[in-house]
Amino acid sequence: MILNSNSNYQDIVENLREYNLKKSIKAQLKLINPLLCNGATDIKAHINNALTNGLISKSESEFLDIKIKLGRMMLELEQVLDGVYVSILFYDSKRNAIYHGACPSAPADYFDFFKLINEQDLFDENCGPCGKAIFEQEVVQTNIETSPLWSNYKEYALKVGFKSCTSIPFYTSTGKLAGTFANYSTKPNHVFTQDEVAMIQEKIYMYRGEIQSISDRLHEHTQIGHTGLTV
Repeated sequence: MILNSNSNYQDIVENLREYNLKKSIKAQLKLINPLLCNGATDIKAHINNALTNGLISKSESEFLDIKIKLGRMMLELEQVLDGVYVSILFYDSKRNAIYHGACPSAPADYFDFFKLINEQDLFDENCGPCGKAIFEQEVVQTNIETSPLWSNYKEYALKVGFKSCTSIPFYTSTGKLAGTFANYSTKPNHVFTQDEVAMIQEKIYMYRGEIQSISDRLHEHTQIGHTGLTV
């Protein structure tokens, strides 16, 4: 993915750190994600209702809107793939931490194990395909049940039916590593061809404007400050 020169993906990381595991946000995502997957168009009304009833704050309401935009992008990517669940992860090189961005097709609880990884500073080149993709900056394809990269984490993936994972890193316009797209399959040994990887990267490139817009909105939240919560 190529981002505009003014993009600061760190803004996204900072806000994901603050909001991702807040119970109010997560509870709402559990309701919103299925609606996204079913093509619902009135989700904003649900968010406004939660705000009116004091379930979430105004800033959380705005951030949910951002998460929904990310989620819709993931669902569009899934439409061009066969039985693949697409997630976007952002990498914080300063803290060496990985943060979940969106994956509405997967259970909201699935990505909780990143909290443990970040708190215990376990993220390295052996931490799943995304760890290797981040540290070696290459596309990494794995069979979850047999790959040594999944030795400490495969129970989380197998529990929800994931059997394979292909991780594709993406970058800012200046070439700085920004994160990775983790593509899960329920089929063991699901392998992407070079043409499929190129197709995914081309599709990702089409979203550079949306990513820039999201980054700009997140920057507004960053000015307010963050609580330091990790995911």
